Amino acid sequence: MRIFVILLIFVKTQILACALCALMTPTAHVFLNFNTEEDTLKNIEISWIFSQNFTDLTLQGYDFNANSKLEKNELDEVNFAMLNYIGDKNFLMNFQWYDMPNGESNLIEGNFSDAKTVMEDGRIVFKFKQNIGVKIQKNRVFKTTAYDENGYFNFTFLNSDAVRVNDDLHIEFNSNLGANFALFESGKVPVKIQKNLKDLVNNSGIDNNTKKLNFIDKTAINSLEKLKAIFTKSTNDLSLKLIISVIFISFLYGFFHAAGPGHAKVLTTSYFLANGGNYLKSFKFALKIGFFHVIGAFLIVLITVFVIDIVAGSISSNTIKLTTQISSLMIILIAIYMFIEKIRFLANNNHPKECGCISCKRTNAKKSEIFNSNLNTLNLKSSNISTLKFHPVVSKKNQKSKKQEWLIALSSAIIPCPGTILVFLLAFNVGSYGVAFLSAFFMGFGMSFIIFLAAIFGAGINKFTSSKFENLKIYIEFLGLAFMLIIGVFMFLIAGSLGSL
Repeated sequence: MRIFVILLIFVKTQILACALCALMTPTAHVFLNFNTEEDTLKNIEISWIFSQNFTDLTLQGYDFNANSKLEKNELDEVNFAMLNYIGDKNFLMNFQWYDMPNGESNLIEGNFSDAKTVMEDGRIVFKFKQNIGVKIQKNRVFKTTAYDENGYFNFTFLNSDAVRVNDDLHIEFNSNLGANFALFESGKVPVKIQKNLKDLVNNSGIDNNTKKLNFIDKTAINSLEKLKAIFTKSTNDLSLKLIISVIFISFLYGFFHAAGPGHAKVLTTSYFLANGGNYLKSFKFALKIGFFHVIGAFLIVLITVFVIDIVAGSISSNTIKLTTQISSLMIILIAIYMFIEKIRFLANNNHPKECGCISCKRTNAKKSEIFNSNLNTLNLKSSNISTLKFHPVVSKKNQKSKKQEWLIALSSAIIPCPGTILVFLLAFNVGSYGVAFLSAFFMGFGMSFIIFLAAIFGAGINKFTSSKFENLKIYIEFLGLAFMLIIGVFMFLIAGSLGSL
């Protein structure tokens, strides 16, 4: 899934994803520990070791009590989310064995157990066992591969050199990115013995290739970290200074969070590119998106905490998938409806100006009558009320436009936003409900400011083409609708992968 190999991944990570979950594709450094019993490979203990940066980012989303560390109950939620993604994907791994030199390959079915997420040396480590039950002998190779077709994880294996298994056999490891070959050999162990796990991790450069955070991402994450600290403090000391800090930091977070990937900026620009608008209309539209972001996050947390009673797992998987699918279908239907309306308008107005048919004469007469009766102040008093009969038609058009705006705003804002969700989770955890709503409100306002700029940009292009390139105006409007439709289709196609983690 990438533009249809590359464009699609651009849309996924840049148009739809939230800043906290689109910052990186983590690389899991995989370590295999072969456990044998007599002449049988009983199981393989597997560890996925993640970078410090990924650990810090995960902390932002799962540190529910805001104490800057992941405790057991929080790690359990990380584990739940992990299993929810990989559980039906064979843990993203495949196992097989064969005998050298030309033995037939035998697939080992996934038989996993003891899955848990722990902290080791300040890093998140996901551990589990693959039960094997295959006899070990000289020249027998066990091949292990790891691959995520959705692209959320990269893998590299740490095992290298040789390890003594028993008095007769040892394992020689050969790792190549996402694959590891473990060859059982007899005789003397080679000079190079595999180092311990800590040394392997330190020598792997696990933190060297991590994507550096840009200014926008850093500011958003730092703001969220400060908010968490203020929330904890507000339970004991709620002062005016603290409230002002909440307002300022929340707005700052909302602003920079929306300035990053996602949050309907492209969709908003496309909508106003197709329909035009003024500053007031753009501002109202932006406020609607901010409002729905806040209300949506609150309802999701409310339902999750009090009805489902599972916090992180459900939010990070099925909820995101479902809301993304609903959102995409709404956008697709609205875009199609607007396409039809514009085509109808063109079909009913395709006669030349000098056309003298009965339909055009009636239309021109009615337009002239309305114009004279409403805009000619000299004849205002004598105007007949019947000449206003076309006003309800204009009113219905405005009502349609307003409904479209509400639906577009709703469809673009119902996808859960980690920042506002985390604010409400913290509120339920520490009891700072008033501060939470205040924070969420100004987060939404900060997001709305960015959306407002996107709306003004789209409306500005529409206005410019209307005045400078009148003949191109209709094509620009159709281009805007086409972008809306494409965004909706892409959102629907990738809804499953967005809800994966």
